[in-house]
Amino acid sequence: MAATRPRALPPVMSCTNTKALLDHTTFLAWADALRAEAPALSRAGFLVLLPAPLFDSAVRAFAGTGIAWGAQDVWSDGAPPTGELPAEALAHAGCQAVMCGHHERRRRLGESDTDVAGKAAAAAGQAMVPVVCVGEREEGPAGRAVTAVLDQAAPVLDALPADAPLVWLYEPAWTGGAGAPAPYPQIAEVAAALRERCAGRTGDTRVLYGGAVTPGVLTRALEAGAALDGMGIGRAAHDPAQRAAVTAELLDLLASREQAAAPAPRKAPT
Repeated sequence: MAATRPRALPPVMSCTNTKALLDHTTFLAWADALRAEAPALSRAGFLVLLPAPLFDSAVRAFAGTGIAWGAQDVWSDGAPPTGELPAEALAHAGCQAVMCGHHERRRRLGESDTDVAGKAAAAAGQAMVPVVCVGEREEGPAGRAVTAVLDQAAPVLDALPADAPLVWLYEPAWTGGAGAPAPYPQIAEVAAALRERCAGRTGDTRVLYGGAVTPGVLTRALEAGAALDGMGIGRAAHDPAQRAAVTAELLDLLASREQAAAPAPRKAPT
């Protein structure tokens, strides 16, 4: 039976997709390191996206830490063929979120924008948070990136209930081998376009940037005016010093938002 209760999202977020790079032993060692940093990581809304063989270990490793975890994909088109996992199975396993539309799946498996929208809706239907990857395939002008992202986003917004939580991960495919993030003004333009397109939604919506993320990328993107809620972290998530530095930037962003939202102190009567 589909779950219907919307999930609230943390005010700032970070996520990492482990792909299939970690075997069981390596994952447990990495999870031990994350548990030691759990107070900071949980405040930074840290989310780990894992392959199915690591789900059971994730249940035990992250219990009580505040570190969230989820799946890297979901089947949505009718009865799943052998080897595919439907949203109900992922939710039953304990997944809190599902990545949808990673650029590798779009390119290598031919997933369409409509396919990605179906996956996002399937995840939301089981009260899991869809983390929807969007981004242009090739480097080019900012306007072209905005157009590509909004084209990818439109079917998702049509498919999702307005009150369903949603995370956008803007991750240009070309940044994977570029060694540098997308231009910061471009990140700002894309984030602004996504926020404008989501203005009528009632569910929590977060906009993250991923792609060659290292310490300083979030700070420079914010300085360029990017209305981001966090970062998608790749290799930096597995380097203790870089992970700590990016987490510190996220906590600075959280502190600035909490300060901005705090009521002004009352003036003493004269």
